[in-house]
Amino acid sequence: MFDPKVLSEYALSNMDFATESIQNRLNLFQTFKRLYEQNPALLSEILNLATLDKQMPVHPGNFSYVLGLVTDKQALLITNVSEDRSQIFLQPQLHNQIWTFGRDPNKASLPIRDRRLSRCHAAIRYDNACGFLLYDLASTNGTYVNGVRIRQSHILRDGDLIRLGSMNFGFFTGAEFRRVGDTPPEVLQLISEATVPPTAPMDDDGMPATIADDEALPPNLEPTLHFMSGTEFAQE
Repeated sequence: MFDPKVLSEYALSNMDFATESIQNRLNLFQTFKRLYEQNPALLSEILNLATLDKQMPVHPGNFSYVLGLVTDKQALLITNVSEDRSQIFLQPQLHNQIWTFGRDPNKASLPIRDRRLSRCHAAIRYDNACGFLLYDLASTNGTYVNGVRIRQSHILRDGDLIRLGSMNFGFFTGAEFRRVGDTPPEVLQLISEATVPPTAPMDDDGMPATIADDEALPPNLEPTLHFMSGTEFAQE
């Protein structure tokens, strides 16, 4: 037979636990309410980060990047953020070198499938004096660099982490070109003896093909793009 006193103590302990749980939830709600009243943008950012993993599953080895490269006065972007494959985007207008990001392929030069992106969300522009700059184009969900929302423009640095909508990617660029030394004879010997994988596409000279023959490149870019394998060349 159950002891009424024991049952009463058990019920009271559970009631205290339930009351404490409800009180904790109320306190948490009040904290978020005050946070929203004081800084609604910060609360939105916290909620976005909390749901980011559910919206965009991370695949190991699938790192998104944008590489800004400059040769002479010509700038180009190499990136895999559009269509999930590496491509080279050349902006031939030397006086107006701008690349736009957004979900609308009719408005963005680099369209990205992301419902949190605006139709034309952000842009990267190359300036001879400042280098590469990132612009937010009055987007709904904002443009972030290293976790901080930018309001208009931001000078990009090598290694910056950018977030547009639900997508995160790294930005990389080089401040200078360095000429490498001669290849040691023993390295040349090892390379000459190595076999090229049969799956690699070959050109008429027996070398791995990187760019289609009918895709003419500007003369000042040919030496640079010759060494970029597995990419697709696209002009803005």
